[in-house]
Amino acid sequence: MTFPRLVPLCLILLLAPDFLARAQPETPRDTPAADKWGPLKLLVGKWKGEIDGKLGTGRGVREYEFIQGGLFLLFRHVSVRLPQEKSPQGDQHEELGVFSFDSERKTIVLREFMSEGIVVRSPCKVEGMKVECLTEAVESGPGIRARLVLEITDRYRFTEKYEIAWPGRDFEHYFTNLWTRSPD
Repeated sequence: MTFPRLVPLCLILLLAPDFLARAQPETPRDTPAADKWGPLKLLVGKWKGEIDGKLGTGRGVREYEFIQGGLFLLFRHVSVRLPQEKSPQGDQHEELGVFSFDSERKTIVLREFMSEGIVVRSPCKVEGMKVECLTEAVESGPGIRARLVLEITDRYRFTEKYEIAWPGRDFEHYFTNLWTRSPD
């Protein structure tokens, strides 16, 4: 093989690993430390859900993905409740959430940005396949506290329970979502 023909072949061999790496979906950085995500790693992908709670029943869609080289777990969520007795006008709820790992506290922290203008920051406790996030700060909702519990059955199903404590009151069940993985 002559030198001019060898140059393109060498370039292909040198660039192929980088190209293939970029074509793979993102996973958490630092493979040994990737375990810090625990069962949350199982949520990556698209989901559809059935909602039941204080405002009635509805349906939702959600998608989880690792972003910025696997440093953050992002989710996007939209749910709709059609008009019904508990919610005469019906409603649509949108949410953007980001899980991050706080290396100082050695814990996962969830930040939720809701279409109602509320922003919530909640450190999370992971025990087995259960993730419990308890509010430590709320913007545009002073005095409100929230508890989110994700119970992950397997990579195909999880249950989400949300409780709210209004100022001066104990936690009350607000809604439960039953999520199943959507086919890609």
